[in-house]
Amino acid sequence: MRALSILLGFVVLMTSAVGQRTFNQSLAQMKIDQKLGAQVPADANFKDETGKEIKFASLLGQRPVVLLPMFYLCRGVCGKEADNLLKSIAKLDGKQVGQDYDVVFLSISPRETPDLAMNKKTSLLKVMKGDLNESGFHFLTGQMEEIRKVTDAVGFGFDYDPADGRINHPAGLMILTASGRVSQYIMGAEYPRPILVQALNRANEGQIADRKADVILLGCVMIDPITGQRSLIIEGVIRIIAGAFALGLFIWIGSMIIKARKIEKNGATPDGGTPTRA
Repeated sequence: MRALSILLGFVVLMTSAVGQRTFNQSLAQMKIDQKLGAQVPADANFKDETGKEIKFASLLGQRPVVLLPMFYLCRGVCGKEADNLLKSIAKLDGKQVGQDYDVVFLSISPRETPDLAMNKKTSLLKVMKGDLNESGFHFLTGQMEEIRKVTDAVGFGFDYDPADGRINHPAGLMILTASGRVSQYIMGAEYPRPILVQALNRANEGQIADRKADVILLGCVMIDPITGQRSLIIEGVIRIIAGAFALGLFIWIGSMIIKARKIEKNGATPDGGTPTRA
């Protein structure tokens, strides 16, 4: 039993150490380094939700752009970001998507496809009411090299594990001028209408915010885009510990049964005395 306890302790310790190290590594990469005035690379190549190959330049030149880096299968904060953004957009009286500004959802997962992008577009926009110019909404996918061109330019840092597709990322969006320069950041997953209106007005005039946005520590940490790996990791540890405990219990019960049989065979009582005679 002592050996089993040591083994259990070792398993828990190693699992905790590996998890903490992975968490710290991911956390170090999860950040938004606000690069006000930075230029988004126009030559970055993507596919839109229809599967058409485009350059980021095709989204620039006419009006401001709201850029939201996320991924479509995210089970964490991405859904909240997208929902809150659309709720704010729905309340922007006098400003129409596709006419006064565009909205770009940029997938940060190279595994995601235009089909997923189209599904996401359909599911998000079906809740929008009134006249809606869907051509003003763009859902992009692409290779990691192309994704990094844009995210690095705007300071959006995230951790991607190519082995299992796990992504850890912060929450926040960027408002770009028509020429593709970063005009303002809105951090976190809440995008209040007054702030969004002010940011779009500034970007429309080609201006850059004179101060950085307050940092909000919010994002997806240790979440697998397909299976929700965070919960599975915890469940896996519990299974290991429970399995080891059950094995130890069976071994202990088995040893007690064997010991009892030996005692009975030798004619001694379990407490070490002598058996009584009838």
